[in-house]
Amino acid sequence: MRPRIVESLNATFGTNIFSYLVPDPAFVYAVAIAVCAVLFVRRSSEEGLSRYHALGGVIWGTLGGMIGARLFFLLTHYDRVLFNPSMLFDLNGATVSWGAYIGGTAALLICFRLKRQPALRYLDVIASCAGIGIFFGRISCFLNGDDYGTLTSVAWGVSFPHGSFPFAAQVKEGLIDPLASLSLPIHPVQLYGSLKGLALFIVFTKLWRRYELPAGTLFCLYWMAFSLLRFSIEFFRGDVSRGFIGVLSTGQLMSLIIFVCSAAVAGYAFATKRDRFSVRQPAVVQQ
Repeated sequence: MRPRIVESLNATFGTNIFSYLVPDPAFVYAVAIAVCAVLFVRRSSEEGLSRYHALGGVIWGTLGGMIGARLFFLLTHYDRVLFNPSMLFDLNGATVSWGAYIGGTAALLICFRLKRQPALRYLDVIASCAGIGIFFGRISCFLNGDDYGTLTSVAWGVSFPHGSFPFAAQVKEGLIDPLASLSLPIHPVQLYGSLKGLALFIVFTKLWRRYELPAGTLFCLYWMAFSLLRFSIEFFRGDVSRGFIGVLSTGQLMSLIIFVCSAAVAGYAFATKRDRFSVRQPAVVQQ
């Protein structure tokens, strides 16, 4: 997808500069992981947690996220797997972000429990910086052209080049000629998701620095906010391949499940540990 975007931009503006300005999606994903890792380790230290174990959590979380993302796709597309079992061994196959979130969280919990570390406190630190990973990750989705939006007439609508995922979908629906150079304008939902990540990063960084909450509560609040925003953005998604259960997309159903579970845990924590809510005090840093 990136080569088509670069070619289209260079042709439109009569230059080759976009060959250098538009990064490869895989590189953007790597940047997202690296930035989150650095922030997580640094903020864990600020929280008075071990940098060593935080770094171990990065490794476990990254591997768990990668495995979870692939497994979630295979489970939600089991019909394809039954038809083509070789998909099970395709290491470069499609992935789903929900699987990355679930797999990464599970791996972190296992890691910190095995090391006898305060897992919930580490998760709260993650809540303060996870949004920046989504910010970069959704930019990568935009460069891939996947997770695209519905048709729109808004001024910021984006037309993707010939051969892209939205272009192919519109050709299949008979909306455009197969020989057209661009798709019809669609909502850049990938960029909406990117802005969502940035907003979550700013808000939860401030909450993490400002307030001392019962362990694990900030993590739950993060997923409640994430789920509300994700549920809303799904209305602007146009890729039907993401799947539906009734009138809800897979993303909306997962958002509801995550929101309810997170709200229940956060509510329980506030109800039983109210005395632990306070303005944050400086922590003693461990090495």
